[in-house]
Amino acid sequence: MPNVQLEMFEGLMSIAYPRLRDGSVEVFVGQQAPDTVNTEFNFRPLFSCGLTVVARQGHPLAQCRSLADLLDADWLVCLDSDMECRLSKKMFYRNGLPEPRNIHFTHSLTVAASVLQRTDAVSIFPWPLAELCVSRFKFCAFPLREELEDTSIGIVSSNAHPHSAAANCLIDILLETIRNSDKAGSVEARRVLQSTELLF
Repeated sequence: MPNVQLEMFEGLMSIAYPRLRDGSVEVFVGQQAPDTVNTEFNFRPLFSCGLTVVARQGHPLAQCRSLADLLDADWLVCLDSDMECRLSKKMFYRNGLPEPRNIHFTHSLTVAASVLQRTDAVSIFPWPLAELCVSRFKFCAFPLREELEDTSIGIVSSNAHPHSAAANCLIDILLETIRNSDKAGSVEARRVLQSTELLF
């Protein structure tokens, strides 16, 4: 489709879902918002993966083995602020810990990477993203004893706005690219896929 013009946005749920509702965005690749699937939105899962805590290489807490050792750290979280309870309950409360005192939110992975490189903040990344950032941004993943919850990433679209032919074509290309990455993709892409479970 050489005459189709793409417009791409970087952002998480609080940015994507209002645009999906008003039809200004057709598809969003990311997590599903709680209690929206099968009502407002359709979620087509792509893969699931684990989560890990990351920070810059040389971070003073890099050898910590437990979430309890990170309660006083500054947390920079790539989640929407209305999901704060999810972060706290499923990561900290589930392990018998109070939530950290200093949790900050960003809606941009680019901003998160930049802040983490320059500060002593820590964050939670899906393993595929952590794999990329270890090599690209000199991050490290913390060897925690606790097992963090898996997350699912997929294609989200509005039930009120049918896909255009261009959006359907884009989704088909995305699926084909993911399927072929383990064979024809770069070494980096193959390594990233090793930390995921494909769901399609």
